[in-house]
Amino acid sequence: MSGPQELSREELLAAVDELRVSLAERDAVITALLAEVEQLKRRAGMDSSNSSMPPSSDGPAARAKRGRKPKKRSPRPRGGQAGHEGHALAWRSDPDQITVLAPEACAGCGQVLADRDGKVVTRVQMFDTAPVRLQVTEYRMVEVTCPACRRENRAATPEGLAGPCCYGPNVRAATALLACAGHMSIERAADLMGVLLDAPVSTGFTGGLVKRVASRLGGFEAALKERLRAAPVLHHDETPARVATDDEDRLLYVYTARADRLVWFGAADNRGHDALDGFAILPGYRGTLVRDDYAGYAKYDKDLAAVQLCCAHLLRSLRGIGELDPDGSRVQRYWTEPVMSALTDAKAAVAKARADGATALDGQVLDALRARYDDAVAWGIAPNACRDWPTGRHPGYTLAKRLHARAAQVWRFTVDFAVPFTNNPAEQPQRMVKLQMKIGGCWRSVRTAARYCLIRSYLGTARNHGIHPLDALRDALAGNPWMPPQTA
Repeated sequence: MSGPQELSREELLAAVDELRVSLAERDAVITALLAEVEQLKRRAGMDSSNSSMPPSSDGPAARAKRGRKPKKRSPRPRGGQAGHEGHALAWRSDPDQITVLAPEACAGCGQVLADRDGKVVTRVQMFDTAPVRLQVTEYRMVEVTCPACRRENRAATPEGLAGPCCYGPNVRAATALLACAGHMSIERAADLMGVLLDAPVSTGFTGGLVKRVASRLGGFEAALKERLRAAPVLHHDETPARVATDDEDRLLYVYTARADRLVWFGAADNRGHDALDGFAILPGYRGTLVRDDYAGYAKYDKDLAAVQLCCAHLLRSLRGIGELDPDGSRVQRYWTEPVMSALTDAKAAVAKARADGATALDGQVLDALRARYDDAVAWGIAPNACRDWPTGRHPGYTLAKRLHARAAQVWRFTVDFAVPFTNNPAEQPQRMVKLQMKIGGCWRSVRTAARYCLIRSYLGTARNHGIHPLDALRDALAGNPWMPPQTA
């Protein structure tokens, strides 16, 4: 190999250029790896306390972190509180059966007491169900010959009967309830029907009932969506789930819309406008929408009366930004904590004003709270605007800019007391979806997930209106499903 003294000037310049390219490539790799490490570190530190991740996804470290926080001792005593009605068994003045128990003989001398009169000194009522045994009713359709025209007249078979043997409406409703709302497999629902109710139904019968219930709820779903579109305040949210296909698992989204006592679930294989438009709720809605800040919802904002962003999401995001501070530094917390304090103080002020019978916050109180919020957000924008971050803008700058641009949507709950602080009414019903996923693991198709969602919508809304689930299912299977009442 030739030494440096044997290379020409042109060759040395070419070697230097080659070295520069090599160093630039190395620097690019290092920069990309540092960015990836930073992202992984941030992702590893995210849990339900500082992001929108559900508590069920928290790992051992996150659970341990929650466990290290000292619990505040409640000033209230343990157990039921004064004024709480309770749900214990209530004494009935008209028991179904009375059994009188008298001593047969004297415990002292042995004298027979069977025929002696006495008085009742103690009474105890026991509540129990009768042993369940399947009751078989045979229907005999009689044929009678008319004496005038000699025509044969046969009695009509009652609705719901199919020969030679069939299960009745109570068995069908109970089976559908276990399969649709019992958070268990079809096989387990069929097994429990035999064990608990002496009705050994098959898995095919059970699965067929689920399809039959869903097929008869088209009119209910249309009426439910019409009521939701007419609601003055609507909550909307989505959560991921899974569909197991023959090729691979795919991501599924279960959407929830809720207003007052109305709750709707829907399933789609995407999180975009195609799904949201296809559900036919948001495109026709003109009230106040409570939601998170997912960009897909912004399309509908121009047609809405107002938007309230979920402040619980914002508080978690602010907490997550505060945790980005280096050890011993409070650069981010100097602005995130005042924003959080302003929002929680505003929530308390609204609660107090509502309790005092007011319909709006005092103007001076609201102005003071907003000033605290605006000053803190401005502080979050200024220092973070030029702060380096491996993947672009610093997350603190991004969040502060969003809080500034959407301040009216953050503070809507302070000017309209009908609007809540969080989107919990839409998020809480999704716990049942997560429970179903935890037990079943996945759905076999989007169609079966949508079927589950429709039945959950029916049972949830009916129960919120005081309709017993068995009554609701009996009506649906009879072709006459319960309908949500018209809005006033």
